Amino acid sequence: MTKVVFHLFFLGMTAFVIARPSHAQTFNTMNGLIGPKTELSVKAGIESNGQVALATFCESAPDCDNRGLRSGNGDGCGKGSGNSSGIGTGKGCGTGVGNWLDNTQLTFGADSYKSLGDSGLSGFNPLPFSLGNSFGAVSGFNTGFRLGESRIRGQVGASYGVYDFKGRTTIAPLKDDSLEQQTFMTAGFYKRSDVCGGDRVSWGIVYDQFIGHQWGWANNEVQLGQIRGIMGYALNEKNEVGSWGTFHINNDAVSLGFPPGAVVTNIRAMNQANSYLRHQWAFGGNSMLYGGVVDSADVASWQFGMINLAPVSSSTSLYGNFTYVAPGSATGLVGSSEEQWNASVGMVFYLGKKAVSRTVSGNQGMPLLPVANNGSFLITN
Repeated sequence: MTKVVFHLFFLGMTAFVIARPSHAQTFNTMNGLIGPKTELSVKAGIESNGQVALATFCESAPDCDNRGLRSGNGDGCGKGSGNSSGIGTGKGCGTGVGNWLDNTQLTFGADSYKSLGDSGLSGFNPLPFSLGNSFGAVSGFNTGFRLGESRIRGQVGASYGVYDFKGRTTIAPLKDDSLEQQTFMTAGFYKRSDVCGGDRVSWGIVYDQFIGHQWGWANNEVQLGQIRGIMGYALNEKNEVGSWGTFHINNDAVSLGFPPGAVVTNIRAMNQANSYLRHQWAFGGNSMLYGGVVDSADVASWQFGMINLAPVSSSTSLYGNFTYVAPGSATGLVGSSEEQWNASVGMVFYLGKKAVSRTVSGNQGMPLLPVANNGSFLITN
């Protein structure tokens, strides 16, 4: 019943993200709330150190920066006033780069997935078969930080998930009340584009570490790593195209199936090559649709997925993501065992109130790549 509710909630989230732009033309943030903008250009007083400046929201390059602002002198609010941390002050003000705390986000959500660990072998049937999937709760953080005066920045983040609260079917030693636990850690470098400033290229490269406790049906302890990279080109303020992919670092030995047909095999992160289209919606959220191929033809042939962010205030967004990996075999028992997927929903809290972005470049300072999860860290043997 819990998984049914989760799937219905995920469908509702997807509908919310898709439908919201149809009735939300252009939005401003004011006192942490989102409301419709009544004019294309809104001037707001910004008070900083006893001085007042005028900032104007703008719609297109080259008059606006990546926060959607144009104004006079200074460096905190677009080109306007700000405090010592680079955060604009005033009700009509956007956000500057800020320090690492201003560029930290906290994530809380629900996650459901099916992976290689959910398949197995048996003595009475030599063909692999599917045994189920997992549902759980996940929390984590992700932050970006400066590296000198360069526009290239560093990012670091991690997540922790607990799955199958009421237990699951396992094999020797029997632990039908066991909890599967997952930790993902991500660290690397990135550079965001600044489409309004004439820089249309974004890129990032990170190392992902996966630690699984009682992973899969056979209660495996797993440690795997991968390199993940992305490069994008902003066609305009609202659309970006690019590619992202992964490459595995190491193998780990696990048990798949149950006696007498259980096998010990090496597993690794699945190498991926994907193309994507990212769109920035008028209300400040964005969606990224991607698809590509993987290097494990015996297990999988291709995949597609989507990542959605929908801000509900300047400090909070809803997210809804999914990934589907098509089996390498035909339909039936074997195809069912090879099928992999991931679906997650939840909330993101932005400590620097950077939930809303006006262009596809996003808010400067925020980490470019999300922390790895069961959708971006696929596993094969």
